[in-house]
Amino acid sequence: MKVDAVIMAKSTMWGAFCVAGIDIHNGEWYRFVSYGDGEPLDDSLMMFLNSGGSCEVLDVAGIRVAEEIPRHNHVEDCMIERDGWLKLGHMSMNEVLEIHPAEEYRYIYGNDREYITDWEIDELDLWYSLILIKVEELRLRVIRNLEGKLKIRAEFVHCGRRYRDIRVTDPDYSAEGLGRGVKVGDAYLVMSVPVKPFQGKYYKLIAKIFQAD
Repeated sequence: MKVDAVIMAKSTMWGAFCVAGIDIHNGEWYRFVSYGDGEPLDDSLMMFLNSGGSCEVLDVAGIRVAEEIPRHNHVEDCMIERDGWLKLGHMSMNEVLEIHPAEEYRYIYGNDREYITDWEIDELDLWYSLILIKVEELRLRVIRNLEGKLKIRAEFVHCGRRYRDIRVTDPDYSAEGLGRGVKVGDAYLVMSVPVKPFQGKYYKLIAKIFQAD
C-alpha cells in the first residue's frame, strides 16, 4: 500500500533514525521501519526519487509500505518497501494541526513519571506509542549518566501536571550545545516509548520539539 505522510519525527536511534509520520488523509500515526525486527532507517532509505536529498521533518512523503507489523505497544509500525520515496510537499505546524490536533491526556502514558511498566500497558490499555501534545514551561537541562555521557532531560507541564526527567532524542538539540540548559516555553512535542523495556521500564521519549508560535 502507499501512505502519504507528513514526517513528524526523525530522531536518533542506534546510529540511524526512528521515523514517525501522520497520514495527511486521515490523521493516523505511522512509524516507518526497515526489514528485520523493526530496524530504524538510515538516510539511504529515505531518499526522494523526484528531488534531491533525504526526507526531513515536516516534509510530506509518498511512501510504499510492504506490510503493517504492529509489535507489542508499537501498533503504528510498518515496514517500508526499498524503492525510494516521493516528495509531495512540505507542511507548517499549523497545517499539521488541522489534520491531527494536539492530543490531551490526563496522564501522559498513564502516569506522571518518566517511564511506564508492562503492568501499566496491560491494565491501562496503553496500546499505542506515538502522541502529539502541547506543553507549557518546557525546560531542557543536561545531565551526566552513569557511563559519564552527557544527556538531555526535559521538564514541562501538560494539562496541569508537571513532568520531569523525560529523555530527549531530537537530534536538533545536543547536550554539548545546551550548556547548563535552556528554557523553551510553550511547545508541541512528538513523544514515544520504546518497544522493549530497559530493566523493566519503558522510558518516555521526546522525539521532536516544535516551538509554539
